[in-house]
Amino acid sequence: MAERTLQLPRDRALLQELRARQDASSQPAFDLVEVQAVTESLGRIEDALLACSQQLKTGGTLLVEVESVQSLRMLRIVLEGRPGCFDAAGSTDDPTQALALKRVLAATVGAGLRVVDVIRIPSPAPELGADFAHEVFQRGLLPLEWLGGAPPARFWLICSREPTLAGSVLIAGGDATSREQTAQRVREFLPTDWEVVFGEGARECSQWNRAVANARGDVVWFLRAGSLPTRELFLAMSVQAGIGASTPGAGDTRSNPGDLSGLMLPRLDVLFAGPLPESLENTQIALEEYSMRLDAKLPMAQIVEVPFQGPGAPAESPQRFAAEMQELVQRWSPVLGDAATSGAAVARTAGEGANRVVQKSSQPAAPWAGRKPRISLCMIARNEEHFLPECLERARQVADEIIFVDTGSTDRTVQIAESFGAKVLHSPWQDDFSAPRNVGLRHATGDWILVLDADEFLQPGSCERIRELVENPAINGYHLRFINVYGEGRTIGVMMVRLFRNLPGIEYQNIIHEQVTPSLQRLGAEQGLVLSTCEVEVEHHGYTAAVMDQRGKTERNERLFKKQLAQHPDDIYTFYKYGDFLRRVPGRDADARRLLDKCLDMILQGPPSLPRDLPYAGEVAALCALEAARAGDHARAREVLDVALRRFMPTPNLHYLSASLALTEGRCEDAITHYRRCLAYRGQVLVVPIQEGITSYVSLAGIAQCWLLRGAIDRAQRLLEQAIAIEPSYEVAQLALSRIWLQRGDAARALRVLTTFLAAHPDSPGACQQTTLILHRLGQTAQAKRMGRHAVSLLEARALDREAAAMNKILATI
Repeated sequence: MAERTLQLPRDRALLQELRARQDASSQPAFDLVEVQAVTESLGRIEDALLACSQQLKTGGTLLVEVESVQSLRMLRIVLEGRPGCFDAAGSTDDPTQALALKRVLAATVGAGLRVVDVIRIPSPAPELGADFAHEVFQRGLLPLEWLGGAPPARFWLICSREPTLAGSVLIAGGDATSREQTAQRVREFLPTDWEVVFGEGARECSQWNRAVANARGDVVWFLRAGSLPTRELFLAMSVQAGIGASTPGAGDTRSNPGDLSGLMLPRLDVLFAGPLPESLENTQIALEEYSMRLDAKLPMAQIVEVPFQGPGAPAESPQRFAAEMQELVQRWSPVLGDAATSGAAVARTAGEGANRVVQKSSQPAAPWAGRKPRISLCMIARNEEHFLPECLERARQVADEIIFVDTGSTDRTVQIAESFGAKVLHSPWQDDFSAPRNVGLRHATGDWILVLDADEFLQPGSCERIRELVENPAINGYHLRFINVYGEGRTIGVMMVRLFRNLPGIEYQNIIHEQVTPSLQRLGAEQGLVLSTCEVEVEHHGYTAAVMDQRGKTERNERLFKKQLAQHPDDIYTFYKYGDFLRRVPGRDADARRLLDKCLDMILQGPPSLPRDLPYAGEVAALCALEAARAGDHARAREVLDVALRRFMPTPNLHYLSASLALTEGRCEDAITHYRRCLAYRGQVLVVPIQEGITSYVSLAGIAQCWLLRGAIDRAQRLLEQAIAIEPSYEVAQLALSRIWLQRGDAARALRVLTTFLAAHPDSPGACQQTTLILHRLGQTAQAKRMGRHAVSLLEARALDREAAAMNKILATI
């Protein structure tokens, strides 16, 4: 039978007709679908590629030609506001769309396609000289695609509708004997859904490029011939590789910096970064450049602390080595500045995964020149005898003095502080958190100030790291990473300025949720000082329900919020924090929603730049959407999310809520897109709190749920097993994996998943409910009834009356 081909957009009417009449019983019709241009009439690329995929036979090919959003033509349109006279404009009635490659790649995965290769069509740009990228970088932009000249004008994607594997081991370099030696080693422990791929070509880079194109795995592992990795290394890395890159190393240092061997990462990330350079004569230089490109385009690789040894990259042409290294430095000079030759520090900063240069030629002289900077630990507290000893014990190694302001304790708080050598000051409580904070600042004599509350504990290694951070004379303060511990969960990633220079005039403001940042920014700007971030972690225990009730925090905090609003009725930040606070107070959901909606309206009605200027604006929108969804108003939730994703700085919470809503509504492709965007935030510094796991195992499990709805059971199972390997206590993934085994007809295996989980988490109501049903199916009636009654008691203890009633109905039938 002759092959059938669908060409778009020429045959778009035929595609629309086929899409309209397609039902569950219809069969895909085409061996080849060729998208000659992505045009406006095709709609969203995600929807268009899904429709094309559904028309492909198994093994069929999709060819997509996409105009690059970073092409020279698009740059001209952006700068001039119009196309040039000689620029192609698609057609008269159906203009083309320029798209980012990363979005198109994600859309192919959402459509169930395997990207075989990405061909980059060059864009000659003689009118732009070699200094163009340097000039643009100097103006604060990061056009990384322009480093080696103009980026591609177009991309050709070759895709295939075929099942994928979990991963591929790519072996290159060496001779036939060493390649087979490495292959035999990895085959000893590779799962059945992994493959070994040998690259073809004369040089190592060309071999790896061919191997990437031939690989069928969702994840690829680069290994140089002669490497002998261990099972332990594979298991540790494969858990992380579904989220992003991982590499062997120790601490913050890779085992093979500037090399690919040992690196494991999603195959789509490799296709996004582009092929390894094959024109360089020395593989060492080529791999160094490719590693820099990966670091610039992708989130930082996760260091896996498992030993790895293997041969290094070859230097085939020693006589050209120095020249090629100099050319590499020259190409990357817009990013590196003078760092390679003058020793200026290159600081990795948050946002887009790029490297930016912090030049330190005009730093002010440090007040502590010739000695170690002194640190004052400043605290305020009242009746904190429960938490205070642990807090001070963990911080004592970093504090040269402790300034302790007591606001009226009646327990042993003051005596405990004095036992640690604190200077205790007494300041009567005035319903204002900033007042005692400022008392402490005025008495501090250190060069730097560390601010902690009694229920905040520095994590191991923090004291040593803080001592290193305060040596930097160009910084006036650091955001510390806070982990909020609740009754049954944690939020991670929230950043707060708690370590800062003791500048004259420094002060806190706000009655509640007091802030020192505004004065730090004002005073620091006068001296050329900047705020920075760091990885110092602090665990906060003050938001558990028991602590809130014991201290009377709920009543006190609401009183302070009302006082703050009486003084500043238009303060957006106070509305945000007040609404967020009431979300955790039982019975106050409606009040919380009202305050958060008002806060969102104030942001949207402000100056056009306000939604992106406020670092917490995205979190306000996320909370509004969350409360609307909890109230059953999905239309309102989607409206808020759509506005926020367009106008605000996106956050993991916005993408996670968008993914969850899309999954609830059956929009699997959209859900996968947003879950993947959550994963892209792994390791990034954030200024708003996020639910633990949404940049990791929670989103992996979410993508798995999408694939289950699409019928891709094998793919879903791999993702769930990865999520469980990262966090074995994640109940959602355990329950979903158990249901997969039930779907496969293996009730015993499904039961084993749950019983293993319950051995560590016996009070999981969901696992108890599902175990009850499986036991009943297996005919173990007595055990089913016993487990069912336990599930009911757990549900009733958590006030889940509806679920408990449903479980009782099930028990009545057993």
